Amino acid sequence: MPDRLQRYSSLIRRHLAPIVGVMIVLGLLYGTYAPDSARLLKPFVPIPLFFMLYPMMVGIHLEMVEREALSARVIVGVLALNFVLSPLLAAAVAGVLLSGLDPLLTVGFILKLTVPCSGMVVAWTGFARGRTETALVIVTLSFLLGIVLIPVWMYVLVRVYVTIDIWLMAQKILIIIVLPLLAGLVTRQGIIRRYGMPKFKAIKPAFPAVSSLGMFAIVFIMMAVEAQTIIAHLEYVAMIGLGILFAYPLLFILSLVYSRLVGLDFGDTIAQGYGVTAKNHSITIALALTTFGELAALPAAFAPMIQIPLMLVILRYAPRIRSWIESGEAAAADQPGNQEVESDSPTIQEH
Repeated sequence: MPDRLQRYSSLIRRHLAPIVGVMIVLGLLYGTYAPDSARLLKPFVPIPLFFMLYPMMVGIHLEMVEREALSARVIVGVLALNFVLSPLLAAAVAGVLLSGLDPLLTVGFILKLTVPCSGMVVAWTGFARGRTETALVIVTLSFLLGIVLIPVWMYVLVRVYVTIDIWLMAQKILIIIVLPLLAGLVTRQGIIRRYGMPKFKAIKPAFPAVSSLGMFAIVFIMMAVEAQTIIAHLEYVAMIGLGILFAYPLLFILSLVYSRLVGLDFGDTIAQGYGVTAKNHSITIALALTTFGELAALPAAFAPMIQIPLMLVILRYAPRIRSWIESGEAAAADQPGNQEVESDSPTIQEH
C-alpha cells in the first residue's frame, strides 16, 4: 500500500502541469457547449475546496519553526522577496500587461504572487539536493506570516481596482488557511500518536495527491463557469502567461543574487529559491474564488502550466547553481582578511 501511494503521488507530481492543462481544456469545452449545465456546478465548489486544502495542511510542520535554527540571512531574504518584492512586482507587471482588461484579472495576478510557498517547495528542494529542513521552515513561516500580510497587501494594492473589505478577506483567510492548518496539525499529531511516525511517513504521500485531485476539480469547474468569457477574450490567458514568464524567473534570479551577496551555502540557496519562486496554487484559487469570483482565479489556475516547467528548469541547472554559489564562497575565503583570521585562529580552523 505505501509503495502504491508513493507511485500514485509521484505520477501526479510529474504530470501536474499537463493534467492541469487537460482540465482547463475540458472545462472550457464543457462550459462552451453546455453553459447552463456548467453553471450548476458552482454550488459544489466547497467540496473540492475542502479536499484541496485540508490534506495539504496535514504535511505542514509547525514545530519545525521552533526546532530549526534558521539563518537570519535566510529569514530576511524570504521576508523581503516573498512579502515585499513579490506583491510590488505583481502590481507593476499587472499594471503594464493587464491594464485595460477586466480588473479581476489584475486582482487575481497580484493575489497569485502575494500568496507564498507551494507545498511542493520541500520536494523540489530535496530533488535538487538542497536543505529540506530550511525549506520546511520557509514554507511554515510563510504560511504563518501570510495570514496577516496577505490581506494587508491586497488592501493596499487592489483597492484601486475593486472594492475590498479587509476584514472579510481576513475571515476568508481564517476559513481557508487557519482552520485547515489547525485541523491538519491535529490530524498529523493524532496519526503519529496512534500509529507512530513510520506509519505517518508511509501514508504521507497520499495527502498531496488528494489535494491535487481537489485542485483539478476546482480548475475544471472554474473554467466551465467562465468558459464563454475566456473564449471571447483569449488575450486574458496570453497576458497572464507573459506576466508569469517574466515575474517568476526574475524572482528566482534575485533570490540567487541575494544568496551570493550574503554568502548563503547551496543548501539554503536552493531552498530559498524554490521558497520564493514556487507560489501556492491551491490557497490562491480558494481565496480568489471565495473573495472575488471565478475570473480572479484564472491566473492561479493557469500558473501551474508555467510554474512546473520552470521548477524543472531550476532542477536541471541546480549543479551549475551549486558551482556558482561555491565559487562565491571560495572567493570570499580567499580574501586577505579571511586568510589572516584563519592563520591566527587554528582552533577555529579545526572546527
